[in-house]
Amino acid sequence: MSVIEEKLKLLPDLPGCYQMRDKDNVVIYVGKAKNLKNRVRSYFHGAHNAKTTRLVQEIVDFTYVITASELEAFVLEINMIKEYDPKYNIMLKDDKTYPYIALTNEDNPRLIVTRNQRKRNFARYFGPYPNVKAARTTIDVLNQIYPFRKCFTIPKKECLYYHMHQCLGPCIHKEKLDYTPYKTKVASFLNGDAKEVLADITTRMLEASNALEFEKAREYRDLKLAIEDTVAKQKISINDLTSRDYIGIYTDEDDISINIIITRQGNIVQNHQTIISKYDSLEDETINYLIQFYQVNAKPKEICFKAFDATLLADALEVQIYEAKLGKKKEILDMANANAKFNLENKRNIYRNQILKKLETIEELGSLLGIPTPMRIEAFDNSNLYGEYPVSAMVCYIQGKPAPKEFRKYHIKTVVGANDYESMKEVIYRRYFRLLMEDGTFPDLIVLDGGEIQVHAALDVLHSLNVDIPVMGIQKNDRHKASKIFYKEEVIDLDKNSPIYLLLADISQRVHDFAISFFRSNKTKGLFSSMLDPIPGLGPKRKEQLLTHFVSIDRIKEATIEDLQSAGISKSLAETIWNYFRKEEE
Repeated sequence: MSVIEEKLKLLPDLPGCYQMRDKDNVVIYVGKAKNLKNRVRSYFHGAHNAKTTRLVQEIVDFTYVITASELEAFVLEINMIKEYDPKYNIMLKDDKTYPYIALTNEDNPRLIVTRNQRKRNFARYFGPYPNVKAARTTIDVLNQIYPFRKCFTIPKKECLYYHMHQCLGPCIHKEKLDYTPYKTKVASFLNGDAKEVLADITTRMLEASNALEFEKAREYRDLKLAIEDTVAKQKISINDLTSRDYIGIYTDEDDISINIIITRQGNIVQNHQTIISKYDSLEDETINYLIQFYQVNAKPKEICFKAFDATLLADALEVQIYEAKLGKKKEILDMANANAKFNLENKRNIYRNQILKKLETIEELGSLLGIPTPMRIEAFDNSNLYGEYPVSAMVCYIQGKPAPKEFRKYHIKTVVGANDYESMKEVIYRRYFRLLMEDGTFPDLIVLDGGEIQVHAALDVLHSLNVDIPVMGIQKNDRHKASKIFYKEEVIDLDKNSPIYLLLADISQRVHDFAISFFRSNKTKGLFSSMLDPIPGLGPKRKEQLLTHFVSIDRIKEATIEDLQSAGISKSLAETIWNYFRKEEE
């Protein structure tokens, strides 16, 4: 199956901007989507017109950037079209398509819609807005609330706006008027913070209502609703002209994902994504890559970054580097980090899915163990909290792929305390005794999330049932990652880049997650009652504290008052616990 088909399956149900690329990795089309999965998939499935068919025929790969809303995706699409100049985005290349709101730099300022960001009498720009109507609607709302000048040329006498209290009347006041408070509130509003504007409208609405001016109160109410309905936050654009890059980092044990959101003139113009292998520390590998990146790409004036102390990187690049902690800059940095994480997880999923679907993988596993190809694999894992709420889970893989309908959950019934050996014996017995009784389908291989102890437990039970099934264990390293196989008293190292490793790592993680999920649901629903629950004054935190310190209920029962105090329990509560168990014994 092609890489495109694999990537289509992993597209998120989220808004974003996508870029279609040809065989030379050139962006030939940029689009936005409310739902990336549905929109991008539509190109490769179903009938199209002649133009779209020509486009699809040239697509070899696609990339995308996740955004928080469709509006943000639209603005990002605008900026990327300007940057990449894709040959299939003919209608969107004209700058006139993208209006801004400007607050003029005059003694008596105006709010206007403009397409030109270079006029000298414009103090600040806000946008771009998706369309002219949205920008004009926003200005109309603000002009009703704040008394900015409405006329292009100041007349010789006051007009209706002055009498409606929507203008300060520079035509009749020769002294310089102070617009500073209104400028501050409007700038905050157009940057996405509508709190003060809505508070002003609410105050005026209540004042009109108290004065029995219900018509005016209703107008303010409608104005408030209009703001809430038509004005949306835009974090895609930053209203300063500083060139700035936002670098998102996400790493796992093997790789580092880097996502660089490039902004120029206050707008996102490009998104660079890459995944590099981690042979050294996160800091060293990242610094080495970014230095090389900026040797062939223009350096910005500033870099927003959060992963480690970037002093060395700042010195090497001679660029100001800081972590954005508030406002839109932080939101874009968060977006860069989220995309870095998503890119790495996607790569893992694509590679894993490609490997898991190949029959050669399970054939290779069978060859490694010296058994026939394990077409059906069943894997088990136990979960408990210091012996409390013990459960087990089984997942099934058929032809190398998960078969969720075959998954099973088990409550551990016969084992007291945290005894993984006996718990594994119980669940193996219950599973395969039932298959014997029902003449069910037995697996070709049993995989246990553990090592020698778990394997011996399973083999003991299978022998007692006179059932012959190969059993292997997956041993994990200190990071809880699959690292070795235990089979027939031998330990086999795994190559983390091999198909077998990816298959077993997927099985191990899936059965672990399935068991943990079952354990948590049981604990949450309270299906098991703790022996500590009846003790007065002993809350959840103290119970967990005791279990962490003493490991089992039996040790808590045997503890002295001084022992209980050594676990961080107060003397009075320790005496209560000690007396509770003494009464229970009596």
